[in-house]
Amino acid sequence: MTAVLASESAVPRDFFCEHAHSKSRVLVLLAHKDGPSCLQAVLTCRDALLARHASVLLTLASHNGALTWHQQETARKIATSLPEAPAASFRQALERACAGAWPINSSSLFTWPAEDPLDWLQEGDREGSLPISAVRTPGDARLADLPGTVVRVVQLREFHVYDQAKVLAAATAGGWEPMPEEKLDDDDPNDLIGAVMFAAEGTGELPGMDCLTDAQEGRLLLSSREDEVADWSSEPVRVNFGAGWRLRRASSPYAAPSTAKETQPDFASLFALPAACDCEEEDCQKCHWVLTPRTADLLFSALTELADNAYDDAAELGDRPVSETDDGVWGVFSRLPQVAWRQEAEWRRGLARACDDLAGDLERGSWPQPTCAAEEMVLHLAIGDAPDHLEDVGNGPHAALPTHRDDYDFDACSDLFFQDHDVLWLYDSKYSPHEADDTNTSPVPPALHPSNWFEDFGNVPQRAPERGHRR
Repeated sequence: MTAVLASESAVPRDFFCEHAHSKSRVLVLLAHKDGPSCLQAVLTCRDALLARHASVLLTLASHNGALTWHQQETARKIATSLPEAPAASFRQALERACAGAWPINSSSLFTWPAEDPLDWLQEGDREGSLPISAVRTPGDARLADLPGTVVRVVQLREFHVYDQAKVLAAATAGGWEPMPEEKLDDDDPNDLIGAVMFAAEGTGELPGMDCLTDAQEGRLLLSSREDEVADWSSEPVRVNFGAGWRLRRASSPYAAPSTAKETQPDFASLFALPAACDCEEEDCQKCHWVLTPRTADLLFSALTELADNAYDDAAELGDRPVSETDDGVWGVFSRLPQVAWRQEAEWRRGLARACDDLAGDLERGSWPQPTCAAEEMVLHLAIGDAPDHLEDVGNGPHAALPTHRDDYDFDACSDLFFQDHDVLWLYDSKYSPHEADDTNTSPVPPALHPSNWFEDFGNVPQRAPERGHRR
């Protein structure tokens, strides 16, 4: 009589490929509640490309609970191309991945022993057992006592749980345990919050939920400005992620403009053209230069692209300075005068918002009106970039805009949109940081120093201070 091994259900977390000269294998990473995750073979075949596609489809099935029609057709082609045995294994694996449950023999799982004779990390008083990180970075140290640099990163994440049972099962299989029943409240009797927090500590991915928001704020902690690590801070740690950018666009007069992926503003109506006149008399109002719909459209595209690039680069660059060796890799910040290359991440996000503010002027049917030196600088960049966007518009909505003799007159934009061009002085080599004298005194006039770029001009309307950042 053959003994039947007891089986239990594990949760597939991911799928991988292992390639050798003569064959390829697809493996599944299984999580279960009584021990560490383990790898198990799914199928073996000779075609590395088929194995790769199979692992991708299995991962999609595991994360989404189903395959789209196009993915199902691809899966059918893969099964048809595989020999009979691996094809059957592939079809079975797809069913298990969609279900989020993987039967497995309990004898093949490793479980944690009740007593681990090699559990030396628990014996903190044993000589040499203290982790090196505790010697290098004492947990009770204050900021001034740490020899290196401290970076604070605060993360905002929001998750949509569309299948609560699947999330709880996957978290449990991964080693999560809910809080005791007496500590749970009526709103969350299964400790769903704890399960999602467990997932957020890792990749933020579990079957049955999707990530809605994933934002970060980072800054250097400096003793010179009286910063302190959180455990010793006398003030609560507060981070302003700003109001929701979709809400700001819908309700605020200074809302961030629509991005290129959304509907473009109706520039034909916003910048309605005057009746045609060719008299060219000096005092004829109809002959004066106008900001045309086509010019406004290209300026808007240039400003929104600058804003998107600036937000992306600010997040990746952080507080690190731009270097001459970067070779223009930072699309916006390496184009600034060198005196602005050492600004912090929050300053760089402010420059991205300056692009959005000017694009918002256009979206409301007004000429872009710089209110500070930062907006002057990015408007100069956008005017320089705008002609290049003409190559991208093709026969789309831009081609339907009315034509005018002043279309694409960006020299006139440069002449008329600014009070002066003083900010461009900063590109002169005498203002380079390398040209400072031995007293380290900056040759840059205070009004043009990057630290003052966001100071409002006194002779134009100010931006709403509560407008926040788009992202």
